[in-house]
Amino acid sequence: MENANCLNCGLELSGKFCSGCGQKSDTQRISFKRFISHDILHGTFHFEKGMLFTAKQALIRPGRAALDYIGGKRVRFYNIFYFILLLIGLLLILTHYNNELALQYKPERSLIPQMDDAGKKIYEFLTTYNKLLIFTFAPVMALNSFLIFRRKKFNYSEHFILSGILLLGLFILILLFFMLSFLEFAGLPSVFREWGFVIMSFLIFFYVLYAYYDAFRKDYSLIGFVMRMLLLLFLCTAELFIFFLLIIMIASNGATETEIEFSY
Repeated sequence: MENANCLNCGLELSGKFCSGCGQKSDTQRISFKRFISHDILHGTFHFEKGMLFTAKQALIRPGRAALDYIGGKRVRFYNIFYFILLLIGLLLILTHYNNELALQYKPERSLIPQMDDAGKKIYEFLTTYNKLLIFTFAPVMALNSFLIFRRKKFNYSEHFILSGILLLGLFILILLFFMLSFLEFAGLPSVFREWGFVIMSFLIFFYVLYAYYDAFRKDYSLIGFVMRMLLLLFLCTAELFIFFLLIIMIASNGATETEIEFSY
């Protein structure tokens, strides 16, 4: 049953949705049947559908997905940065249990007992501020692509969306690797984890390369794109070097170089 006025904001209705607040015009009284079929089942399905679609787009076509989102095709996407926060939380939980299992069954894998005091301070700093450090990735990468890929004429905020989708795809790949790493505790030889780490490193590198190619391949020649990716790689390397220097300085409170070495 459709209402003459929106039950949420009172605005006169002229279609299936309120033009003022977006609520449906056929808002009905809550019954047990409607609560189960609509509020729970439909709400859960719609939530998962948006997340699955966004995850698929971030993995398979990250560049074009960013172009679609920037171009206005946004209704099917789940909020990218909310999604990243959920994955960060899940990754932290998996990391915690992975470390607990490693200490119990594979103590040789844990670096923490082998660290000196300064190393443990750095580890604690990274653990405490992990979300803040992770979220510096998107603005920094957005600035890099804004400076390098100018022909697209995207503003900084639009490059931020591209970096967000890129970060989301990277988190999905890392999460898959972490889930596979638990198989080692079920009896899988450690060589699979070691080779998995190598494969994952290459996969992440090629994923980043593919994401930018997917977004900007129509704007540059192959040589022009390669030159820009080399420049991007140089900027990222320099920024990572500065980034880790700052972390070491902050976390170790001015410790000397010899104090922050790990004892292998």
